[in-house]
Amino acid sequence: MNKILLPLLILVASYSSAQLSKATYTMKVSANMDFANNPNIPKNVVERIKKRMSEPQNFHLFFDKTQSLYKKEEKLDSPQGARGGMSMRFGAGDGSITHTYLATREQTTQQELYGKTFLVSKNMKQRKWNFTGESKQIGKYTAYEATYVYKKTPTSFNMSFGNRDVDKEKEATEKVPVVVSVWFTLDVPISAGPAGYFGLPGLVLMAQDDNRVLVCTEVQMNAKDKVKLEAPRKGQSVTQDEFTQIREKKIKEMRERFRNNGNRGNGNRMMIRR
Repeated sequence: MNKILLPLLILVASYSSAQLSKATYTMKVSANMDFANNPNIPKNVVERIKKRMSEPQNFHLFFDKTQSLYKKEEKLDSPQGARGGMSMRFGAGDGSITHTYLATREQTTQQELYGKTFLVSKNMKQRKWNFTGESKQIGKYTAYEATYVYKKTPTSFNMSFGNRDVDKEKEATEKVPVVVSVWFTLDVPISAGPAGYFGLPGLVLMAQDDNRVLVCTEVQMNAKDKVKLEAPRKGQSVTQDEFTQIREKKIKEMRERFRNNGNRGNGNRMMIRR
């Protein structure tokens, strides 16, 4: 380990704190869609959702030695929601900007939710990383694996038509363990990474978390982008817990709306797991 730490310290010392670097990531999300064979769901809606989910999403991470800014690549979306009144987004970080102070682990995320902008603040806890000793090549960089485990409630978007399946709804609230695999490189000795994947001895190049995979496709050590590494300021300031409560309330309202407007007699339901 000392053989790794000495050259790492030399690299860190030679890296200018004001030097702006940029990493580009592609994220793919897989999902189990129980609704696909439901005859009451229009085929064009099913195909539109499948197409949306199959499209990779690109993100940019701007960083120096002390902080980072993670944002989705700007892209014009085709108009949605006109047919059937349905518009959905999949995956994490859609439309959001996350600023992180690497030393203090303070994060501020500008997040859109049902047409309203929020500034979500939180202090990220130190991960209990397990260094597996595995390594592989990602692009031109040698990457090393670190893992951690957390528990989560399965995320679902459930639109019930008719009778509610209460047993299944209760079952969905039980938390399950998720193993996260992260690959970082000592060639870029900065503890930055996409979203919440940071705090390792080097830049995170890949993260596999449940049904999401993030892969770094390019690193620019002297980026020319005119980007300021500062926290977003536009939006209603809330804590992570407050934002979670607001989101759960909105999802509940949407479920009730679909139940009331749906076909009440046949008990069909539509669920999208992300």
